[in-house]
Amino acid sequence: MLNRLAAALSAVAAAGLLGFMAVASEYAQAAGEKPVRWLFNGPGGAAIAADRETSRLLDNARPYVMKGRLFNDVPVAWNAITFASFTNLQAIRNAVGTGRLDPEIKGIMYDYERWQFTPEEEQRNPAPFVKMAADAVHAHNLLFLTAPAVNLVRAMAPDQDQNPRYETYLRLNIAADAARYADVVDIQAQGSVRNTQLYANFVRGAAAQARQANPKVVVLAGISTQPSGQQVTADDILRAIAATRDAVDGYWFNIPRPSEYAPRVTEFRPDIAINVLRRLAEQ
Repeated sequence: MLNRLAAALSAVAAAGLLGFMAVASEYAQAAGEKPVRWLFNGPGGAAIAADRETSRLLDNARPYVMKGRLFNDVPVAWNAITFASFTNLQAIRNAVGTGRLDPEIKGIMYDYERWQFTPEEEQRNPAPFVKMAADAVHAHNLLFLTAPAVNLVRAMAPDQDQNPRYETYLRLNIAADAARYADVVDIQAQGSVRNTQLYANFVRGAAAQARQANPKVVVLAGISTQPSGQQVTADDILRAIAATRDAVDGYWFNIPRPSEYAPRVTEFRPDIAINVLRRLAEQ
């Protein structure tokens, strides 16, 4: 199958739309053998759940779902694995140590990025903090999920050449450090979803690095309806999935809306995600 997918990807570069159709055909075969693991969160996940036709496509799919006030009514039929997300070690320790977690929560995510919500010391040298977070979470028999952002390279190597930043991310072993003690790791590659080759190269490199550090880790890749405000189409996302489906276990489908966590986002576009999920189901 790997050889067939590689051949299909070469067709994409050579023949545009015809190549994409070849990839889609190969993807359909791959998807039939290896079900996609999805991750949903916030208003985007809630919008998918509210669309009856699309929601039924996720019945018994066991997606990872970030449960909270923005997405609380998770469809029972999904048989979801619910988790809570935090952006720093202390918040994780507080959450698991107080005994106040929703009893339905089965996991904790450490979403560390170069932003105001993650302390600078955790941005500059995240590896030891990932281990401490994993120890705290696993001590309470919860799954540990990690989602290191690509922009960490600006904190970890401020004086080094970071262009292209994906190469710097891999060189710094960010994916390996994130996966080593995790049950699930997300590769936040959504910023390159419009460039299929760039997206595929980065996801494949990071996935291989993660699995070398931890062969048992579940590897997800990020896709988004508007990453950092970029205008993305359903076709862009489908091409990214087709180019990486054999390299990862699934995808975090980020459907952002304007907020302090996504300041560059201008539109809330769950319709794009619904289109993608329906078209995948038709293959």
